[in-house]
Amino acid sequence: MRKAAVLVLLAGAALCWGQPYRRFSRTPYLKADDPERGAVRGTLKLGETVVIEVPGGADADLKPGMVPDPNVTRPRGSRRGGPFAIDGIKAGDWVAIRIVAVEPGPYGYYNNYGPFRGPLRSVAPVKDGMLHFPPDFVVPIRPMIGTIYLQSASAVQSAAWDHGGNMDCNSVVAGSTVYIRAQVDQGMLTIADTHAYQGDGELTGTGVEIDTTVTVKVERGPSFPTGGVVVETPEKWYTFGIGANWEEAIKIAWSEMVALAAHLHNTTAEHANRIVGTIGDALPGYAAGNMNTRGFRSPSAYVTCQIGIPKSLRRTGKPFTP
Repeated sequence: MRKAAVLVLLAGAALCWGQPYRRFSRTPYLKADDPERGAVRGTLKLGETVVIEVPGGADADLKPGMVPDPNVTRPRGSRRGGPFAIDGIKAGDWVAIRIVAVEPGPYGYYNNYGPFRGPLRSVAPVKDGMLHFPPDFVVPIRPMIGTIYLQSASAVQSAAWDHGGNMDCNSVVAGSTVYIRAQVDQGMLTIADTHAYQGDGELTGTGVEIDTTVTVKVERGPSFPTGGVVVETPEKWYTFGIGANWEEAIKIAWSEMVALAAHLHNTTAEHANRIVGTIGDALPGYAAGNMNTRGFRSPSAYVTCQIGIPKSLRRTGKPFTP
């Protein structure tokens, strides 16, 4: 073996052995009457990177041949991915949650659902970075975080928008940063609903729901003029909206992006709106709404969306001249 190769191996080993990250495991499992259920998992320091084991949707040790129905399969009682108190954060502060890594486990599940058939849940194997579908289909995994939020000051926690929540947006992946304004002291961060892969729209109500190991770095974030969440990826900025239908959801995400673009580029709302309405990418998060209820209207049905603009957008300082 060449000397250079040996040095590379030794350097990699040193980084692995010296990993300073605290790890929060899903075990030991909790019982139904366990007083720790719902308790604060721990306190994170600003600037600290931690590893959080996030249980999958069925909260079961999935394996081939199982029918992973959360209504039937007995849950393990995993410790959830939160809430985590954040030391030094006060209500009104912006928190930056940097997604370092999202690593799915070996088995998840998905729904075979939709407008033409009822629900049937199947185990989804993940091996060597590939997601397997019967009889012989494979696709590279695309891990993402469906739910990320700080605690709401409201007694109603279900309405995701200004504090994060079940956004189900494919921008929340390794390499992205999620900015959320704290509504309570210490923020109280929770991560859940992780997927090995989820198409934009999450049409069946599930992606590949799976146990996942998530590595995050929590820092104090810059202030934004938005009411809700801002996501930054290497290529784009995103804002988020939720509503009873697509129009209502996009209305929120659009107005949020106009405010964000005006802030980022020091321009007026009029100029920002012209840009967002022309080059903004509107993508669904969860789009099924009432579709899987066979025509019956649910009062709690909703859809989510995100709007993105490229970070390559810039100002030249000189108006266009022919």
